[in-house]
Amino acid sequence: MEKQLSAVFVTEVSSVTAPMLARWADRGHHIAAVVVPGPRAGKRFSFSVIRRRLRRRFALRSHPGHATPSLIEFGPPYDWDTLGTRLGASGADLLICFGYGRLIPRTVLELFPNGGLNLHPALLPHYRGPHPIHRLVIDQMHEAHGGVTLHKMTSCFDEGDILAQVGFTAENWRSAATVNRALADAIAVLAADVAPEYCLGKLAGMPQPDGAYGWAQIEGGPLIVGARSSSEHVARLCRIVGSSVPVSALINGRPIRLAHPIRRLGPPTGEAAKRRWGLVAFDCADARVVYLAYNKLSRLLLRWQSKPRQGRPERRSFDIRRFGAKD
Repeated sequence: MEKQLSAVFVTEVSSVTAPMLARWADRGHHIAAVVVPGPRAGKRFSFSVIRRRLRRRFALRSHPGHATPSLIEFGPPYDWDTLGTRLGASGADLLICFGYGRLIPRTVLELFPNGGLNLHPALLPHYRGPHPIHRLVIDQMHEAHGGVTLHKMTSCFDEGDILAQVGFTAENWRSAATVNRALADAIAVLAADVAPEYCLGKLAGMPQPDGAYGWAQIEGGPLIVGARSSSEHVARLCRIVGSSVPVSALINGRPIRLAHPIRRLGPPTGEAAKRRWGLVAFDCADARVVYLAYNKLSRLLLRWQSKPRQGRPERRSFDIRRFGAKD
């Protein structure tokens, strides 16, 4: 039997990350703590904070059979010395990070014998940065560089040696739900099955090549679509990033935010975009389409559609590329 490991996870607890925690425990490893985003000063008992805490507990309870891990809320003013003292006392072997937007200091990473590993939702070195999923879809590069990379953490964002990668298929990019399901499955396998190989000395990793690979970040303002965009691309934008990035059509020079695609009317007509009864009709490059306008009701619909439909990661084989494997 392989050595049992203990890890500190730095990630939000959600339907995407809870399967990773469950699979780690299923493999006989220990969760020393989970560091989650904390509230700002004076907001510890606000409605939004309480709701977030309840969501975390619900996500963890959807994976029964293991003790609920210790959750450490960490927020402004970000006292890394105090957090480091607490994490160092846990005796964990490594730190595993996913979706954390701040750079973890090297002094914290050095507290763990195996350092820190990060799960980045793109195939590095492409699309480093905080919003890789969004930029992949916007740039229509999701099939080329979509996936998850397990890499060593350094003093810079997303630049450490690559240990393993899982690529996504075209089917994974149909909607936010399919993307989140693919993410949940991939990070669970990479964290629970591949990270221990690195700790046991079976993986050395591969340095990332030099070059200008761009920075995946979303700028402010709406994303305007219309006659230059294909209907398929607009639908994918709304289904995958539309809940967080305003995807809009121009009506009389004013951006009107789109929600869910309703139907395809036929070929482009050349008519201006129109809004009526909560629906927006406009020309794409290859069709005239009708969309539900974004409002409170459609926002809830988008959020519901983004949730993965299954609880635990699928027990299926993954095409995992390992780097620096040792015999």
